[in-house]
Amino acid sequence: MSDVVEIIDPTVDASDYGNYATFELEDGTEYSTLDWDFFRCGIEVSDPEVRRYEVRVPGRDGALDLTEALGGRYFDDRTVTVRLRCVNGTEEKFHLLASTVRNAIEGRVCKIVLSADQGYFWKGRPTVDAEWKPLGASDVTISAKVAPYKYSVTSSYDPWLWDSFSFVDGVITDESDITLTGGTTSVSLPKDPARGKPTLWLNTGNARARLSTDPNWHTLKSGANLIPEIRQSADGTVTLMLNGTGSVGIEYRIGSL
Repeated sequence: MSDVVEIIDPTVDASDYGNYATFELEDGTEYSTLDWDFFRCGIEVSDPEVRRYEVRVPGRDGALDLTEALGGRYFDDRTVTVRLRCVNGTEEKFHLLASTVRNAIEGRVCKIVLSADQGYFWKGRPTVDAEWKPLGASDVTISAKVAPYKYSVTSSYDPWLWDSFSFVDGVITDESDITLTGGTTSVSLPKDPARGKPTLWLNTGNARARLSTDPNWHTLKSGANLIPEIRQSADGTVTLMLNGTGSVGIEYRIGSL
């Protein structure tokens, strides 16, 4: 079953139920379904589907399950669907509302935040479908194919936000300015189901980095550094080793299914 949040009474404004979605464009512009004149907002997120890899071997019962043979679970994309309902309106008004939604977000990469889960965002490119019904309620449906994981609204670089923080699985971090004085400093990176790769920022000085399980050091250049060998784990915390002088920042977001 997929996660569904839906308003039952179409005569009551969606804001009375607190059920809405916001869409943030890459330039920072934000739109909310509360800004559009609809009476109902239904939200659905499709369930995650793991990619299964099985091999059938002659002379053997069943199949070999190699799903996690490459180091973890991998999932297919998911879909976020937001259905906006218009009742007791004219056809002209309905198409005007549909055009307003299309002009705002159709085909644009967005961060999608749902009111019931404000600590995380989904990222995708929405499409908008409008269906006018002269007898009955009419719907504008926003659909977006998104990555299998939702990501924390705040990164390890951002100030902690009280309103959107999840007291169930939220992680408070501040890794924007780690001072190095010549020795080796260890930093614990939290568990991340999405196995993200943190960006290492060399703010000042000279430094190198490695995971505690990897003997090889990686020299950091000034600015952003994304090192394939340095990534978080879905099974628990990992230890990042930093060596050098100056200031280093670690930027990451936690993913969740």
